[in-house]
Amino acid sequence: MANQWDWKAELAKAHLGQTELGKIIGLDKSGMSGLVKKMIVGEGKTATDLDKKRWHEALDYINYRQEQFKKEA
Repeated sequence: MANQWDWKAELAKAHLGQTELGKIIGLDKSGMSGLVKKMIVGEGKTATDLDKKRWHEALDYINYRQEQFKKEA
């Protein structure tokens, strides 16, 4: 993701909220917010291996949901 706007657009395409996505990958609202900041604003420079794993899980789930909505359309 290039920036916060792209992130929000991708979530919208998947019909997901950031908090909802956080729950799916095992994070509360503040944990998910922190992960997004680390990975988008901080470009992943301070991310731990666990952060990177969770981020990939989140992106994979977003892609999965987007594909589901494409099939329905």
